[in-house]
Amino acid sequence: MTHREFAMICEENVERTHDENERQAMYAIMYAAASRGKGKHGKLPKPDELYRRPTEEDMTKTKVKSVLEKQVRAQEWLGQFDLTKLTGKEVDAK
Repeated sequence: MTHREFAMICEENVERTHDENERQAMYAIMYAAASRGKGKHGKLPKPDELYRRPTEEDMTKTKVKSVLEKQVRAQEWLGQFDLTKLTGKEVDAK
């Protein structure tokens, strides 16, 4: 399996998960309508109120945050080592 095929399968799996969550939200609405008529306060919730599929903008924000967090953790981890012993030169701390 190539990298491209694997990436396509991963993206399809994420979409399938979102589709399943939307389907479950619709089932919840149907069950609420069947059990209590029109729902709370006389109206039924919309599927978007129960489950909102993340947009590309949401995914980008999440990716940027996770990359920044990983970068900060890596800098903290690398900061514990003394590199002057390896090079024999002093490094100015910023």
